[in-house]
Amino acid sequence: MSAPTKITVREVASAAGVSIATVSRVLNQPGLVQQSKREAVQRAMVALDYIPNRQARSLMSQRTGSIGLLVPTIANPLFAPVIAAIERVLDAAGYALLIHCTRRDPARQHQQVRHLVERGVDGLILTGTAIGPELEALLLRTSTPAVVQDSLLLPPGAPAVAFDNAGAMAVAVRHLHSQGHRAIALLSGPLHNTPAVAERFAGAEQEIRALGLDLPEAWRVLTEDYDNTAVRDGAARLLSCAERPTAVACTGDILALGLVAECQRRGLLVPRDLSVIGCGDTDLGRYVEPPLTTVHMPWERMGEAAVEGLLALIEGRPTAPLTVLPHELIERHSVQPPTPFARVP
Repeated sequence: MSAPTKITVREVASAAGVSIATVSRVLNQPGLVQQSKREAVQRAMVALDYIPNRQARSLMSQRTGSIGLLVPTIANPLFAPVIAAIERVLDAAGYALLIHCTRRDPARQHQQVRHLVERGVDGLILTGTAIGPELEALLLRTSTPAVVQDSLLLPPGAPAVAFDNAGAMAVAVRHLHSQGHRAIALLSGPLHNTPAVAERFAGAEQEIRALGLDLPEAWRVLTEDYDNTAVRDGAARLLSCAERPTAVACTGDILALGLVAECQRRGLLVPRDLSVIGCGDTDLGRYVEPPLTTVHMPWERMGEAAVEGLLALIEGRPTAPLTVLPHELIERHSVQPPTPFARVP
């Protein structure tokens, strides 16, 4: 039996009724090709079962068609819509996605960036981090385009896509205040390794003080991490205070959900005994009882904007140095005005 003949670019071009150059652009820079021609080429490739020689393409274009994404963790459901949006936009642009988890460890992040650069990625998306001097030097030395998302800390030479984290938490605190709460506590994850969380905590604390409210140290609770044990431990410390607050502003929905669960374990009703507001608007917040009041952040749009900025860098097009996305209060049922007995320990 003779070996099957390999389909060539020339045959694809002939079947699609376009030039070889057009087929090449569809393979390497699909965004530059008119939609009707791009679709004709794609149909021809499917009909002919054409398999591109990606190694040859990377040698000619000096690109591998791959993008590296670094996220703190994939265990947090917050990152799911971001990753999905990034993958969707990259897929449409003809790029593959490589995902690494940094575990919020700068040394691990640097090692992973180096690994991805050695593999020849065309660009990087870094999540919730600042680019330090060593990482900056690595990116500059290797001419690797990079975009930072979920951080207002502008890295040299790299655009950033972020939320107004401090403003979002200020909205959360003001909502609690508008409902009559004057004893508002804060529950947050660690501040030292996540700039966005530090911004949220600072924004909430500043707003509480601007409203003239007391914020005892015991009501400023930081968890060690975001796993169930750490979150429930932080919630327990807060609920065990000699004088309990009437409301808690949480810097993330995962924290708020853990606090609601700990309240239920102790026989406390949310929001009758304690109002709880989150930040981020994860899908899980809609299914807890009561559904979680929170501040919505457009995670999908963040992923899309990060890819758009990165592709602009790769293709030498101008891009905005900083894009700040809007937030919006989502009122559900975990916040109500305080009841007279809500502060009884």
